[in-house]
Amino acid sequence: MKFFGFDADTAKPVTHGGSDFAIQPFVRSGGRFQTALMTLGEKGVIAYHQAAVPQLLIVLSGNGTVCNEEKQYVPVREGSAVFWDKGEWHETRSEKGMTALVIEGEGLEESDILLEIH
Repeated sequence: MKFFGFDADTAKPVTHGGSDFAIQPFVRSGGRFQTALMTLGEKGVIAYHQAAVPQLLIVLSGNGTVCNEEKQYVPVREGSAVFWDKGEWHETRSEKGMTALVIEGEGLEESDILLEIH
């Protein structure tokens, strides 16, 4: 058994392009996929950008909104997950704070997700 640690001190702040969040990479698997913890503080934002690869955002705590290419914002909360395909434009915001696990990679497909669609 091995233990690993992560906390606010090991996360990297991201502020480019209008973003305001912290990222803590967790796992990279030979270019197939990677995972990271994204922490948005009060009025945090992962600025509008195009998905470089398919990605799944799983909200672990807090709440916020996400938008699509039409800039239609939809609420997300703890227990929600959102999938964006490669090339999709999107943004994530939170007024009061949110923590999410992001899984992304070239091989990730919507059909791989074992969650119910809401």
